[in-house]
Amino acid sequence: MIFRHWLREQAHLAIGYAVLLVINVGFAVTYWPDLRDNFPDLIKFIPLEPLQQFVRAWDEYGFWAYFSVQQFWKGAGVFAVAAAGLMGTGLVARDVDNRTAELLLSRPISRGRVLFARWSAGALLLIVPLFATTALGVVLAPRVNEAVGWLPALQATAYASLFVLCVYTLTAALSARFSHQMKAAIVVLGFMLLQFAFYLIKVLWDWSLYNLIDLDPLMPIADGTFPWRNAMAMAGACLVFYGAAWLQFEKRDF
Repeated sequence: MIFRHWLREQAHLAIGYAVLLVINVGFAVTYWPDLRDNFPDLIKFIPLEPLQQFVRAWDEYGFWAYFSVQQFWKGAGVFAVAAAGLMGTGLVARDVDNRTAELLLSRPISRGRVLFARWSAGALLLIVPLFATTALGVVLAPRVNEAVGWLPALQATAYASLFVLCVYTLTAALSARFSHQMKAAIVVLGFMLLQFAFYLIKVLWDWSLYNLIDLDPLMPIADGTFPWRNAMAMAGACLVFYGAAWLQFEKRDF
């Protein structure tokens, strides 16, 4: 019941997020033929070195590099991260803010089950649109005379999903700590915005978490090399953040 209720609560946000992903993939694939033969001219209009590196990679490696940037670095790293922060922030703090925590916890359901039901519902709403729009990109690619393999596309989506889940679960942990609903989102999204800014500044580039989902780990997936070390690190971070959320939720007296 709590799982279904949280799905309904987050439905509008999830629909808006999914629409953004569809628009992003649709326009990216459709616009590829216009970019394919104009990379040298395009680089001249891009002032930031990291973004220039993307264009050089598109020119050298082709559609997979382009699709990876559009769907995983931008789609997952920007749209999904924003949705993750907004979904995770109300996981616990919303009931504190609305003074409904006692009503929620008066039911014969453990706090651990409440947290897991809400967390898993939000995770589903975040991850399913990512996989669906990746599939859309694979289907649309032949229309611009390109091809994306199903296996590397799904593997890359699973990898990028771990990045999104880390942000989501960190927000959930802070939501279990804070009493105001939007505070966790402000902290996490502010931190991720700073990480995004670091990525765009050459001298700070190496310090950005966005290196986890840029072309360095994503490009080898097309050749059968999965970035297991990064994936295990992100999975471990998710477990730590979830454990912190559970412990904080258990000890709160509201």
